[in-house]
Amino acid sequence: MTNLPKKLIHTLRAIKLEVDRYERSPVRVIINWFNAFLKDLFSAREIRLYGLADPQDGAKLIQRYVSKEMADRFYRKANPESAILSIDDKFVFTSLCLQHHLPTPKTYGIFRRGVITKLNGEVFHDFNGFKNFMHELEPGEYLLKPNNGMLGLGLSSIEIENQGNLIFEGEVVSLDDFYQKLRLLESTLPASSKGDSVDMDFEGLIFQQRIDNHPEIRKLTGFRMLQTVRICTYVTEENQIEILFAFMKLAGKEGLADAFNLGKTGNMLAKVDPETGKFCKTYAMDLQQGYFIPVARHAITQMDLMGFIVPYWQETRILANNLSLSFLPLRAVGWDIAITEKGPVVLEGNGNWVPVVPFDISIEKLRQYKLKY
Repeated sequence: MTNLPKKLIHTLRAIKLEVDRYERSPVRVIINWFNAFLKDLFSAREIRLYGLADPQDGAKLIQRYVSKEMADRFYRKANPESAILSIDDKFVFTSLCLQHHLPTPKTYGIFRRGVITKLNGEVFHDFNGFKNFMHELEPGEYLLKPNNGMLGLGLSSIEIENQGNLIFEGEVVSLDDFYQKLRLLESTLPASSKGDSVDMDFEGLIFQQRIDNHPEIRKLTGFRMLQTVRICTYVTEENQIEILFAFMKLAGKEGLADAFNLGKTGNMLAKVDPETGKFCKTYAMDLQQGYFIPVARHAITQMDLMGFIVPYWQETRILANNLSLSFLPLRAVGWDIAITEKGPVVLEGNGNWVPVVPFDISIEKLRQYKLKY
C-alpha cells in the first residue's frame, strides 16, 4: 500500500473518531476538522487533543490555539541557532542568570566524566577531588539533573544528613559508591535516552539546590514536587515583550519532575491569565480517549482550581520580562519559573516549546507574527 492511501485511511479514521465523539452536527465537525488541518496545519492528534472539531466551540478554539507546525516555524526563525546554547546548556544558562542578577536555584557544580567543575571555574579531579567537593556541601537535599536534559527525565536527588550520611535514591551510600553510581549514570543515560528524552550528546549532571514550592502551591496539590509556571514570551523587533501564553504544571502524583508531556506523567495543566495570575481553566489528559478534559478540583486535595491565583504573579511577570531581554537575540522562549516562599526563581529557558494552551494575543497579532495564515 502506497503512502497516499495510508494517509487517506488515517484521515478518515481520525474524522470518524471526532464525529462519533460529538454525536451531533457531523457536517460542522467535518468542516472544523478540515479547517484546522488544512488551513492552520494542526495534526489529527492536536485536533482531537484540543477539541478543535467541536461543532459548537471548535471554530473559536481554532482561532486561539496554534499548531506545533506553525510554532516550530515561528521559534526557529525567532531564535538564532548560534544563541541556543545559552539556554540549552543549563550550566551556561545558570552562569548567565547570575551575571544578569536573575534569581535561580543555587548551583554548586557540574559532574562531567568524573570531574566536578564549579561555576567559578574551580575544578575537582578524580575521586579525591570529588570527595573534597562533597565535603564542602552542607547538610540538606540536592537535585541532580542532566545538563541538557528535557521532560524532567534523568532527575535524581541526594540528601546529606547532619551526621554526614548520604542517601541516594532511597538508600544510604558511601562517597565511593555515590561517585561510582554517578559515573555509571553518566555512561548509561545517553544510551537509554533513545534520542527523544535526553540529548544523545550527554553533557554532565548539575548539582543544584532542591527548592520548595510556595506553601499555597503545596496546599493546592498536596505534593512536594516542584510545580512550575511556563511563561512563553516573544520580543518584537522593537524590543517590546509579548506574553504569548502562560500555564502552570500541577502534580498529580509525587516525584521530582513536573513535566506535563501530554498528560503521560499524570500531571495537570492550568492555563494562567497573564495579567492576574489566576487559573482560567485546568486540564487533565484522558489517556484512553486522547484528549484534554476540564478539571474543577484537585483529585487529592479537592481544592478549587478555578479560584487559585499564582503567588507573586506580578514579580513572576517581571522576571519573565527581564529574562526575555537578557537572553536576546533569542526572541521566543518558554521560561520555566518556580514560585517559592520568597518569590519566583527561574529554572530554565526552552527554545523548543509546545503550544498546549490557547494564546493570549489577538488573532491579528498571531497573523502578524506568522503563527497563523
